[in-house]
Amino acid sequence: MSQPTPPGRNPWNPETDPPPKNTKDDKLVDRWTRYFRLYTGVGVTSAERETLRNEVAQRWDYKDWLKCEEQRDHLMRNSPIIRFLLDELEKSGCAFSREHLKCLPCDATRSGGFSPKQGVQICYNRLISKGHMEDTIAHELIHAYDHCKFKMDLRNCYHHACTEIRAASLSGDCRFLREVRRGHLSFVKQHQVCVRRRATLALKANPNCNAPGVAEEAVNKVFQSCFTDTRPFDEIY
Repeated sequence: MSQPTPPGRNPWNPETDPPPKNTKDDKLVDRWTRYFRLYTGVGVTSAERETLRNEVAQRWDYKDWLKCEEQRDHLMRNSPIIRFLLDELEKSGCAFSREHLKCLPCDATRSGGFSPKQGVQICYNRLISKGHMEDTIAHELIHAYDHCKFKMDLRNCYHHACTEIRAASLSGDCRFLREVRRGHLSFVKQHQVCVRRRATLALKANPNCNAPGVAEEAVNKVFQSCFTDTRPFDEIY
């Protein structure tokens, strides 16, 4: 049975090259010898070193993608918040399957994304743990819920601000320890401060809302009504 090929970026040619072998099939000494040559340049030409560099990149890119696929499937089966949001989406007429949650490579600006046409993007090269993935998927599924339930127009800065406020607040993205790991510590309304900051940053990445002051104004305008709207939850998760 052939192994799957990750979408978005194919560091090997699936038509002519097999996917990278599982490390269990490699000879340990040979593998570490090749890695030593890669990082030191001992005994290799520039062209050979570039070939080795690509080989290592291919191996780890494939492993990260495969790990993302496995963790996503596990969370869809076992995470209470992910299962709850998937159930609520189905009740709202917007059922999501694993094909709607895609593991794809991303740039350094984000760990996930949502598009009404493409579904949820899980950035396998930007996630640091299964907990981070869980929060990221929950965040994006809240965007999906808002789009399904309220027909958001993400070109509208107020609509976008509202869903970013809700997603940051309800997904676990602004938990105390996560904020501390980011280097943000406040003893007064830390959750609200985090939600405002995260929502504003997200809006500034929207070309329709990145003019000076626009993101801040939109977040301030809708903050109270959107922050207190915890649907589909009874309270902040």
